[in-house]
Amino acid sequence: MRVLADVFTALRLVIAACILYAGLALGREAFGAVAAATLIGWTLDTVDGPLARAAADPEPSWLGRHERYIDTAMVVTGFIYLTLIGIIPAWGCVTYLLVCALLVARLRSIALLTVLEVPPVILLPVTAFFLAPLWGWLFAAWAMVALLLDRRRLWVRLGILWQDTQRFRRYSGREGPGASSQRRNQDRP
Repeated sequence: MRVLADVFTALRLVIAACILYAGLALGREAFGAVAAATLIGWTLDTVDGPLARAAADPEPSWLGRHERYIDTAMVVTGFIYLTLIGIIPAWGCVTYLLVCALLVARLRSIALLTVLEVPPVILLPVTAFFLAPLWGWLFAAWAMVALLLDRRRLWVRLGILWQDTQRFRRYSGREGPGASSQRRNQDRP
């Protein structure tokens, strides 16, 4: 099972490379292929986790430990594709990616990375409704089916966001309501 999960993870890296190539070499004409590749990548991402967890050996492989970065590569190449075909201005893409990279490097938060990926993830399906409406509806149908089949994943992601929010509050010195006033009162003579 783990080998199959690793193959699915590696295929997402191949899909990311293909999306980037499509933007550079084929442009807007490849939009349908990029949409299909993205849906395949999302499906592989949904399937590889349960496969990896079903493996006899609980220790993740190198690909399993780095899966999150491979997912991010696929998201980023889709965002870059939209820039290469003129949907997103180049300055907007570069600025967004640099700000995201700086925030993630500074705060080292997977939940923050997940939140920052939302706009690039949503832009491709939204763009599909304008450039190729059938693909937009396919994205919407895929999302509904994925949500129905794996609601637990949504709750897990929300839990991760909550835990990271609490960690960030502790990191930034805002432990809870009234924490700063408690500190001010403690600092008084």
